[in-house]
Amino acid sequence: MNNSLTFVEWNSQSVMRAMHGLPCTRPYAGQVAPVTQQVLPAAAANRNPASTRGFTLRLSRSRPSVFMPAAAPRAGGSNAGAASNVPVGENVTASTSGAVAAPGAVGAPAAVRDDFAVDKRPIILFDGVCNLCNGGVNFMLDNDPNGVFRLAALQSQAGRRLLTRCGRSPNDISSIVLVEKDRHFVRSEAILRIGAALRVPLPLLAALGFPVPLLLRDTLYDAIANNRYSFFGRTDTCRLRDAGNFADRFLVD
Repeated sequence: MNNSLTFVEWNSQSVMRAMHGLPCTRPYAGQVAPVTQQVLPAAAANRNPASTRGFTLRLSRSRPSVFMPAAAPRAGGSNAGAASNVPVGENVTASTSGAVAAPGAVGAPAAVRDDFAVDKRPIILFDGVCNLCNGGVNFMLDNDPNGVFRLAALQSQAGRRLLTRCGRSPNDISSIVLVEKDRHFVRSEAILRIGAALRVPLPLLAALGFPVPLLLRDTLYDAIANNRYSFFGRTDTCRLRDAGNFADRFLVD
């Protein structure tokens, strides 16, 4: 009876071991059947491609990317700096060799032009379409023989850049602005400081205006500036530079 049970158990174990690809061993009475472990070949690690490669493939396709077209090659056959196919939303930094930095890298901020790096002279920002302002510019140029000031229209690229430098809106054309390297002046204060640097007798007239309270001066200035188009009219084109002897005094770009 015991032998019959042993045979049945051995037969069942043999079937199960055969199903798992293991060799069969015949047990002996009173002994535990030894188990032989079969070492799978290295190629069997990827027996089920869907368990590994298929999972990686699904991950790579789970985030759709939108790509920007590459820029056309530059003249001379060089394609340095051409735009690469980078997913939208990634921050990249392009080097001079055209290589693209790893995603997440933050590019260096663009350099801001310093209009006082070489020329230290103050810059007067004026409304280039205002007849009163253009007349004032002509008067200033005629009374500034030493070229103390430079000029730029508020609507020009240089004017907008300088307005931003002063902490003002680049679209603000409500006031004349006198820009120096480390400070700026607006409204009546700008007018008086400009007059103080021009030909005599303008400095004397400016000296008479400084003692007047700033609030009173600026109130008078605003009354004229806010109605300058109604009182003096405006031109259809913006004055960006002077075609005569003062061309080098104007900033445009």
